[in-house]
Amino acid sequence: MTLACVLLLAPPVRAGEPGDTIPAPAVPLLWESPGCGHQKLGSVEIELGERVSEITQDPNVPTVDYGRAMKLLADAGAAKGANAVVLRWHQGVYFTRSGRQSRRPVYVKLRGAAIRLPDIATGCTLQPVQRADLEARSRSGVAANVTSREAFAGE
Repeated sequence: MTLACVLLLAPPVRAGEPGDTIPAPAVPLLWESPGCGHQKLGSVEIELGERVSEITQDPNVPTVDYGRAMKLLADAGAAKGANAVVLRWHQGVYFTRSGRQSRRPVYVKLRGAAIRLPDIATGCTLQPVQRADLEARSRSGVAANVTSREAFAGE
C-alpha cells in the first residue's frame, strides 16, 4: 500500500460545471490577488478528510468533497472579516491500496490569504475558483508514491 500525494499550484484550464451541488460560498475564493487595493487580514487554512497510513485496512476510505473544503476555507476567511480569500496552496492526498488509487482525494488541505476588498472596487478583476477547476487540477497532477509521513509532513 502506498499513498499518492499531489501538490497543485498551476492555474486552472476548465470552467465550472452546471452540476455543482454545493452552493458557492458567500466569501469567494480567488485564484490570484486582485490588482485593485485591498486589505490583507492574514492567512487561513483548513484540513478535511482522513489521514490514512500504511496500516489503514479499510478499502473504502471516505473521499473529500471539494465544495465542502472550499466552503470551510471561505468560512475561515469570513471569520477574520474577509470578503474574499485568495487560494495560495492546495494538497490532495489519494489512497492507493492493492494498486488501485481512490478516484477522489481522501484528504485535502487548503491554505489562503484572507483579504478585504473595498465596497466599490472599480477596475478590480476577480478570478473566482470553481469546484470543478480545483477537482480537475487535483486529477491532472502527477501522483507521487510516498509514505504517510511524507504525505502529511507539511509543505
